[in-house]
Amino acid sequence: MKESIPCPLCNAEPDKQKIHSDKVYLGKPGQKIMRCAVCDVAYLYPMLSETEKEKFYKDEFHEFMEKRAGTAAAANSDWLVPENHIKANERQVARRMKYIKPHLPVPGGRILDIGCSSGFMLFPLKELGYDCIGIEPAANYSQFISSKGILCFQSLKDFLDSTEAETGFDLITHFFVADEMLDPILFIRQQIPLLREGGKIIFEVNSTDDALLSLYKLEAFNEFFWQVSENYFFSVDSFTYMIKKFGLPYKIILDQRYDLSNHLTWAIEGKPGGMGRFKSYFGSELEEYYRKALIKSKHCDTLIGILENT
Repeated sequence: MKESIPCPLCNAEPDKQKIHSDKVYLGKPGQKIMRCAVCDVAYLYPMLSETEKEKFYKDEFHEFMEKRAGTAAAANSDWLVPENHIKANERQVARRMKYIKPHLPVPGGRILDIGCSSGFMLFPLKELGYDCIGIEPAANYSQFISSKGILCFQSLKDFLDSTEAETGFDLITHFFVADEMLDPILFIRQQIPLLREGGKIIFEVNSTDDALLSLYKLEAFNEFFWQVSENYFFSVDSFTYMIKKFGLPYKIILDQRYDLSNHLTWAIEGKPGGMGRFKSYFGSELEEYYRKALIKSKHCDTLIGILENT
């Protein structure tokens, strides 16, 4: 079965689009995942409208993520309480800082984080002496960040309409945000004029080359991975296609967020979780070897793009 729509990323003709999966996690009736035979991007069809998307991120996103994580949406949950969310993401900060540090401007430089959630990436950057600004639609997060002395806007439009957008930035970051946009190419193109000379955009997206999908082909993970909160799902090939569209010097880094213990938990129980579960048996050396092997074979779960304004 084929759908009569062109690819929303490369505009390839409708006959190059095929249904890749009819499983969309918490999707609406009739939604499916399409895949383009030309650029290899996978995408949600039909996508949520701008109004539906705005409502989802303001009113439903935290509860959605709690459900995906398999935890109860309680008053002290990691997603609902900013302090808990910051604590839960300490490992992500450490992972990201390893590849971000070589690209940081001199102290005092300006950094913008789009979709900054609880600000867990902004606070350590502020401590390093950077002038940081965030954009976050969730009111509890944006208000929390502002209360801690970091200016935070609730929408990209509000930010672009402000005088803060006129000063320029040395670094713009966003993590798992571009793949949620209706038009990720337009989204990133809007950021390029905000860069100072030598400024960089660093961003992450999920990878469809994830070993749980592409290598082990676990049905439980297939039903979990394709989610209604994301519009695009990139492979190395489709990510490379997109990043070349900007005409700037670029670098693509492959990374692996989830460990061997998590993958074994998926294989055994068919559900998320399990980070570090078997580490005491395997040891750190085997976990690191597994991570590096997935990156080397391009079966990793994270793609990182770095664009430079020369």
